[in-house]
Amino acid sequence: MKKRLFIIIVPLISLALALAGGFTLLWRFFLFLLVVLLFSYLWTRLSIRVIDGNVRKVSEHYQAGERFEAEFTVFNRSRIPSPLIEVQEETNLPGYQNMVTFSLLPKGSHRWQTKVDCKRRGRYSLGTLNATVSDPLGFFPLNRQLGERRSIIVYPATFDLPFFQALPRQGLGPSQRRWLTVENGPNAARVREYISGDSLRHIHWHSTAHTGTLMVKEFDPDRSNYAFKNIWIVLDMHHSSHLGEGEETIDEYSIMAAASIAKNYIDSGKRVGLIASGERTYNFLPEAGTRHLQHILQALALIQATGNVPIDTLLTLESGRFDAGSAVIVITSSDNQGIATPLRRIVNRGSIVTAILLDSLSFGGRTSAANSARRLISNGIHVYTIRQGVEIARALDSRLTSSSTQYIGDKV
Repeated sequence: MKKRLFIIIVPLISLALALAGGFTLLWRFFLFLLVVLLFSYLWTRLSIRVIDGNVRKVSEHYQAGERFEAEFTVFNRSRIPSPLIEVQEETNLPGYQNMVTFSLLPKGSHRWQTKVDCKRRGRYSLGTLNATVSDPLGFFPLNRQLGERRSIIVYPATFDLPFFQALPRQGLGPSQRRWLTVENGPNAARVREYISGDSLRHIHWHSTAHTGTLMVKEFDPDRSNYAFKNIWIVLDMHHSSHLGEGEETIDEYSIMAAASIAKNYIDSGKRVGLIASGERTYNFLPEAGTRHLQHILQALALIQATGNVPIDTLLTLESGRFDAGSAVIVITSSDNQGIATPLRRIVNRGSIVTAILLDSLSFGGRTSAANSARRLISNGIHVYTIRQGVEIARALDSRLTSSSTQYIGDKV
């Protein structure tokens, strides 16, 4: 602003003095100023047209916590030097700023590298350079955009989970035996009363006719051939799950847990599906392979905890997808008191159910995970809990206790 005032005021004063006094020196000074200003303006206009730039080494996706290097080049395609160029990259990547100042010789170029830290999951843009080219005196700066805008997706951070198990480690009890009947052995071991969700193919008609009560056959599993048919991850993205501050929120912990579990199972060759209701509904049928993992990680990178469908409603709506022989892993806040009933129905259908509870109290909520965990365990649900500040890999370590509750909150 001061330079523009100088450009206007000084020539006007010179002109006024020249007209008033008629001095030849003042006229010459006035003409000299006009020539300098015109020359500076034309220099800038010509320079801005022949400046170009690009960015290299930018992939389409990265992972939170990862660092990558980007290489930028600005070059001068003319025989006119550019004495003052300021370049700033336009980006919304958190914590990243790229600004340099340099000059260019005729037909010259300037190359530099930046190290980019991917701090938070999401979709971001970078690669567009806003170049300000000025004359030697800095009177006429002009702007031009260089390069092409590129979009990158930062996947959520994932952690190795070598000791996470959806299936409890301990020996078979009544509820575990029910879970394992999906991999039936060759012979029926016993007969019991029908429970909602039992397969009609297992009805024992002779006992039913004899007792007058619907009875079903129960099989001991062939454990040597046992394997989950499908792994389902059900992620709670209801708007109430956004508790905490910054990166230390329930939804961010939940997303990292879901991403880590999906990667853990897909890397081992399992078929994994994902169900969540955030800003929109996400529904990935169980598949295996690297491409499927990338699709899930991309969804988890973009999902927002703004959903209007509570997790208990979501489980009820989607329960028909969980076939016998599936492992269902539900990730939700301990504030959700209504999930026991839909989870019990899923157990009765022959699925193995694991609940991962985010301890709401540790994130500033109102409910401790301990009471919620005990209620779920009494319904035959395998439970892990995660508190704020606890490493996810440790929270999901099945070796920490021998019971069906992996609650480490009291051990930290």
